[in-house]
Amino acid sequence: MFCPNSLAQSNKAFGPDTKFGIPVYNGVINFALSGNYSSATFEDNKWVFTNLHLNGSDPLENFTISAKNSNVTVYGHFVTTVYFPNERLNYIAQGKGDQIINMDVGVNGGSSVDWVILTNGTFVSNDWSVSHDGTVTVTGLTGNITVIYFGFLSQLGVSKLPFYEAHSVAIAVTAAVAVTIVVAVVVKVEVKRRQGKELSQNA
Repeated sequence: MFCPNSLAQSNKAFGPDTKFGIPVYNGVINFALSGNYSSATFEDNKWVFTNLHLNGSDPLENFTISAKNSNVTVYGHFVTTVYFPNERLNYIAQGKGDQIINMDVGVNGGSSVDWVILTNGTFVSNDWSVSHDGTVTVTGLTGNITVIYFGFLSQLGVSKLPFYEAHSVAIAVTAAVAVTIVVAVVVKVEVKRRQGKELSQNA
């Protein structure tokens, strides 16, 4: 199923086969699991979702995503509110293009110190940027990508410190990354299991 340029319906459901195309950018967005949203509109070559609920994930009240020369499969969105709060988005990127993501966090921040990007479990220091409105652009990376926002750094008064000096924060982020990777693997295994079960039932 391929979505048209604009969709708007209360509690519109979607599944892994639902594709959100960006024709001008040669990009496609889809989700690994089923879910629903209150609206999905195509604006300025970006998909803008309102009240997005992906099964097994925390909801996204406002979520904007686009892809250039790449196919993106979103696996999950997770929010941690205790100890070291952070917000994470997991997705798979195929094709060395760009992914443009806004989770409606980090607005009026625009500081890269509030973000961590991983690809296949490895910290990425280059190949990404963040704008003043919290829009993250990932360039040329493929595989399992995790975008993590931990704006609590600014609240703790350490946002101006070099990252290596914020040891406790680095440890917390690393722990969050480990959890993220485990969750991503579990989700991928579950998706493959369900797909295999459906194929056997239809055989």
